[in-house]
Amino acid sequence: MEENDKQMEKEMEKEEKKTIGENMQNVLKPQFLLGVIAFLAVAVIVLIVMLVQQPSAKTMQGQAVATVNGEPIMQDQLFDAMYAQGGREALDQLITRQLIFQLAESEGIAVSEDELEEEIRSIVDESFQGDQEQFEMVLEQYGISFDAFKEDARLNLLVRKVAMDNIDTSDEEARRFFEEHSYMFGQEEEVEARHILVESEAEADEVVALLGEGEDFAALAEEYSTDLSNKDDGGYLGFFGRGMMVDEFEEAAFSLEIGETSAPVETSFGFHIIEVLDKSEAEEVAYEDVRAEVEELMVEQNITTVINEVVQSLHEEAEIEFLLEQ
Repeated sequence: MEENDKQMEKEMEKEEKKTIGENMQNVLKPQFLLGVIAFLAVAVIVLIVMLVQQPSAKTMQGQAVATVNGEPIMQDQLFDAMYAQGGREALDQLITRQLIFQLAESEGIAVSEDELEEEIRSIVDESFQGDQEQFEMVLEQYGISFDAFKEDARLNLLVRKVAMDNIDTSDEEARRFFEEHSYMFGQEEEVEARHILVESEAEADEVVALLGEGEDFAALAEEYSTDLSNKDDGGYLGFFGRGMMVDEFEEAAFSLEIGETSAPVETSFGFHIIEVLDKSEAEEVAYEDVRAEVEELMVEQNITTVINEVVQSLHEEAEIEFLLEQ
């Protein structure tokens, strides 16, 4: 019975750790999640190095870390096993981090404390609704100190600055990018709508009849709609542009006038009754009005490729000696 209790305890602990990890992935910005993962990998190699290099009267490799029925498992065996299971990858990440820091220093690229504080504050605001305590609690549950997270934040900001120095955001390139991606700027034609989704045409006809008798659309959506994502909000879909809905739905929604309700519209999801609440016309914008947004998008679209190229070049040019290789 006691063994079963212990087993259940271990399973619960494993599930709790899994949940914490999933929550971390849900709340952190992708670029900071990458930093956190890198930090955890680095922690593994640091642990390995500590195990091997910790000062002692005896060489650490000659010490036993466990015994099994009296037979020892030596510390160098532990090191070999840990290194084989991820140590080299963690070491490569440490090297890459060091190369980026060295490059930033040589080119005079730095991150000020104000920039760092602002970036961390934005993480807390966007991912934790401004709750500093929740942010710190997640870091603690994930085994990451605030100082370590701060260094990862600094690294990510440095990476972005390095990328900015290697991405051509001149006015000529920005104008060319704007012309090629003009659809991403300005205001496209949009429709604000709500819908009721049912499984059969007979049900759809019934809902249409009830609406014709003056029944409330939101109340019918809550009662009849199978779209669980919005039925409790009266079937409200908000504003959407072309290309966001399936073709049949889009064609019907954009053809309706404000305040008009559709006949049943069949799609692969079932039968929809759509009501258009509002519309906004497409508006073009001038390049000069969105210059900053153009540059930001240029960086976002190119940053991964550029950083990969920079890192590869740094590795090729650096003198790296692997002292841990067997």
